[in-house]
Amino acid sequence: MNTVRPAARESRRKRDELDSNWSCTVASRQCLQQRGTSPAVQKRILIVDDHRHSREGLRESLSGEGYQVETAADGWQAIKKVKEGRFEVAIIDLDLPPVYGVDMSGWDLIRICRAFHPGITIIVVSAEAGQEVKAQAEELKVAKVLEKPIDPTQLKAIVSTLNL
Repeated sequence: MNTVRPAARESRRKRDELDSNWSCTVASRQCLQQRGTSPAVQKRILIVDDHRHSREGLRESLSGEGYQVETAADGWQAIKKVKEGRFEVAIIDLDLPPVYGVDMSGWDLIRICRAFHPGITIIVVSAEAGQEVKAQAEELKVAKVLEKPIDPTQLKAIVSTLNL
């Protein structure tokens, strides 16, 4: 009677899986994608933009790269999400609408995000990225200032090069 123990079988299966995964870590990103694993899987990104098409377009683009992406349409939604979980990157539109009669700019939201997570990487999105915006961004240690309309390919490249 063949009595191969289930524990031994499971142990052998895990060892084979680890060997296979090791081959992929040595190999290219393409190998990881073929196995259904993405190097970006652990990076959580929050996108804050009141324009639904922009917000959802960026979400789809970054999700397609394997990032875990959440979105917020205003500052209050963003604060709730930042309080609930940790994000490595926040992409924040500077021109956010007032909510319940309270004005909250993207700059205000950046300060709040930093209060909860000092190490969060911030990318600012603005319709006008002039000297004043760049100076304020530098003061708040913003990683990048992008002018609308955002090129999804450029954004993916920027996020992938961030040292997270």
